[in-house]
Amino acid sequence: MEKTRKNRMQKGKWVSVLLIAALAAVLLGGCGSFDASGYVKALLDNSYLGDSNAFVNQKVGTKEQAEELYEQGIETEMSSLTSQIQLSEELQEEFRAVLKEVFKNVKYTVGEAKKNGDTYEVEVKYQKMNIFATALESFNTKSEEYMAEMTEKATNGEETPSDSEVNEEVFRLLKEAIQDSLANASFAEEASTIIHIELKNNTWTPNEDDVYQLEQLLFDIEEMSQV
Repeated sequence: MEKTRKNRMQKGKWVSVLLIAALAAVLLGGCGSFDASGYVKALLDNSYLGDSNAFVNQKVGTKEQAEELYEQGIETEMSSLTSQIQLSEELQEEFRAVLKEVFKNVKYTVGEAKKNGDTYEVEVKYQKMNIFATALESFNTKSEEYMAEMTEKATNGEETPSDSEVNEEVFRLLKEAIQDSLANASFAEEASTIIHIELKNNTWTPNEDDVYQLEQLLFDIEEMSQV
């Protein structure tokens, strides 16, 4: 049973998709006035907070497009966690709701933009949220207890859950661990990073490496490589 759990739960690191998913749809023409700082804030607010106001005001896209991109990002994060695992619709919805709450609690402030040739440099101040290390510590303890209980039942010839039922319970434990950790999340001291907005083919677009790095800075997301 323990081997089954490890096989089912072994995943790589979460990937940064909340902003990456938006890149192709939110590109702006390179000519005329361009508010790079407002643009970055629009992306962050919509991607993490589910707030489309700046997205619409900056004419990045419509409210409907913003909502679609937000949900697409959440869905991709879900897929990175539950790839090839069949979970009930109820548990999936509960997990999505927890992820949305995690993202809505991020702390960042978008600063001024500095233009350097065909590139804008936008400072983003942030405080890393420490949530996943605590969540995984709790999850590992409870999941190991659960698997030990199932192993004992199997050894005693008692009826044990199916693989799908085991998956459901294990991911329920993970969801609850993240939820509990969120209630007591701590934040590191403020730091800053730079998002480069580059002019490519007469179009302003964020640097993908910067976008990927930002998500690693906002959360202790590297801990999820252990899941």
